[in-house]
Amino acid sequence: MPPGAARHVSAQARSTRRFFFAAGHRYWVAEWSPAQNEKTFGRLTIPHGHNYMLDVTVRGPIDERTGMVIDLGELKRIVTETVVDRFDHADLNADPLFRDRVPTTENIALAVWDLLAPKLGPDRLGGVRVWEDATLFVDYSGRATGGASRGGASGEASADMDGKW
Repeated sequence: MPPGAARHVSAQARSTRRFFFAAGHRYWVAEWSPAQNEKTFGRLTIPHGHNYMLDVTVRGPIDERTGMVIDLGELKRIVTETVVDRFDHADLNADPLFRDRVPTTENIALAVWDLLAPKLGPDRLGGVRVWEDATLFVDYSGRATGGASRGGASGEASADMDGKW
C-alpha cells in the first residue's frame, strides 16, 4: 500500500476520555429517621465534597478515514455540556436526578449514563467510570447483566453483611 493511502479498517475499538468535576453531597434517605441514616451512612450524612474523575468510553468501528472511533473533540463537547457543566461545583442532592436516590458513586455513574446515552447512543456508549477518589471508582456499562460494579485501585470491593463498604 502506498504511504498515506487509506486502508480499509473494520476493527472495533473502545476510546476513553477523562473529565473532572468537583461536587458536594451527603448520604441521606428522607424516609428514614436521623438515627437510621447515621447508623447506615455514618459520617457520610454530613455534607462534604469530592474532586471526581470521570472516564467515558465510546465503542464502535474505527472510521476508515479518520482512524478514530469518535471525534474526541465532539465527545469532549457532549460530556462537558451534558455532565461537567451540570455537576461541577454543584450540590448533587439538589439536582433533580438525585431527588429520589442517594448521590452515591454508584448512583452518580447511573446518572451520568442516563445523561449521556441519549446523546451518544446506548450502543455506542461503552461505559462510564466515576472515581470518587484515588481508591474508589464505580464502573457502569448500562447493560442489565453488567450493572454497576464498585472497585478500587486494587480491584473489586463488596458490601459487608450490614451493607456498608
